[in-house]
Amino acid sequence: MVLMGRMASDARGCGYSEHLLVWSWRRIVTGRIHCPVMAQEFAEACGNAGSKVFAALCTFLRALAAASRRHLAFSAPNPFDVTADERQVLTLLAAAQAEDHALVQAHLRWLARPEQRHELQIAAYTLATTLRANNLPLALPSSATPGGSERPSVVTLGDSP
Repeated sequence: MVLMGRMASDARGCGYSEHLLVWSWRRIVTGRIHCPVMAQEFAEACGNAGSKVFAALCTFLRALAAASRRHLAFSAPNPFDVTADERQVLTLLAAAQAEDHALVQAHLRWLARPEQRHELQIAAYTLATTLRANNLPLALPSSATPGGSERPSVVTLGDSP
């Protein structure tokens, strides 16, 4: 599956950055780390920094593997679907990119054993920063942002609607 430029997206709210990560880590976890197509995608997405971004992704995945509380599902029956585990990892990285420290901590508690959380946190922030520096933003899913940008209306006693 070759990503078709920066405009690739699907109905599940994934943009190019998310597709690049999911597609890449699926290849990496199945042992295809030296894939020339993957190297080309990172070079096209990040220019000269492609290998640096790829290295940050590999470091993050190693930290995730070492810290994980359980085996994570990194492959869906439909290649265009994102597993719940993949969505959670994407949310962790998006929260790190958005500097939403409370959400990062919540996902770290869910994903990682206590003694490994700090290393995974460092790797997540490093990858998130590297992605942001190379114009690869990650979107927080709407369910990860309680209330979104809507403000609740306030009605006090004695006000009429």
